[in-house]
Amino acid sequence: MLAALLEEIDQQLAEARDKRRYQLKDKRPTTIQTLFGEVAFRRNDYYDRQTGAYTFLLDAELGFDGAQSISPCLEETAVELAVECSSYRKAARTLESIVGYAVMSHEAIRQLVLEAPVSLHHPVSQRHGRVLFVEAEGLCFPPGERETGERRENPGGS
Repeated sequence: MLAALLEEIDQQLAEARDKRRYQLKDKRPTTIQTLFGEVAFRRNDYYDRQTGAYTFLLDAELGFDGAQSISPCLEETAVELAVECSSYRKAARTLESIVGYAVMSHEAIRQLVLEAPVSLHHPVSQRHGRVLFVEAEGLCFPPGERETGERRENPGGS
């Protein structure tokens, strides 16, 4: 079903393409790894007269590198598992249990993590506070303790 949908999208792209720029050369079989397993289908291969390179318009439309044969959703899931799990091997085993077969090695997941863009969810503030509060072993050390030598227990501490 997914293969038929991808082939239909590819056909629509073929009809809507700039025919002066993209020359249809061939229809090539390919297989991509997805969260639902392997999906085999045929896609159009084009010669880009402007750049002199061969390209797949379907890959560009879907935003993935067809040479790697891994869907963007599977890549994102693998990277998220690598971040959440304690190791790349554990991430690979978890991904295998989700998909049902060993879809990707721990090294492949590591390479995806290294290539993944880094984004900060919470921007780091350059402003520093004027008060420093330190708690250790349930003891509260208020500012100026050195001068007074006082120490008090923090009842809510660990």
